[in-house]
Amino acid sequence: MKDSDTIKAEYNAERMDMEKYILVALFLVQQRWSYVIGRELAEDNITTKQWLMVIVMAHAFQSPPSIQEVADALSTTHQNVKQLATRLEARGFLRIKRDPENRRILRLKVTEECHNYWEKRAPEDIKTINAHFESLDNEEIKSLFHIMAKLEKSSLKLYEKSKG
Repeated sequence: MKDSDTIKAEYNAERMDMEKYILVALFLVQQRWSYVIGRELAEDNITTKQWLMVIVMAHAFQSPPSIQEVADALSTTHQNVKQLATRLEARGFLRIKRDPENRRILRLKVTEECHNYWEKRAPEDIKTINAHFESLDNEEIKSLFHIMAKLEKSSLKLYEKSKG
């Protein structure tokens, strides 16, 4: 496979060519990072999907979210989140509880055991995060942060539109 510098050089400066490159590059980065993170978590029997779900639950909601709210946040199905939640509950990382006001709704709550696990991993996780971004300087990180926020918002709009 050609290296990214060679591929990038083959694209001319036309916007559409750059957009195509960026789209493919984002998918490749996602696949590679998912693999790396998966390998690091494998010894603890945690998948990258479980990892992402716990992060989203712990940081994107002010109160315990419903399964459907987590599914919407992750752009996946209720069934997928239920499977992930069941496995995480078996590990002691979260609790699945019925909503006291609407018994049909299942709410997910991250446990103290889960917080303790991630706190214990923090020093190693910081090294891993730093390794993912070591090729970028502080200004590039700031720019990427703002660009990714915009891409995340526009991807949500496209996702919602495609759902109908």
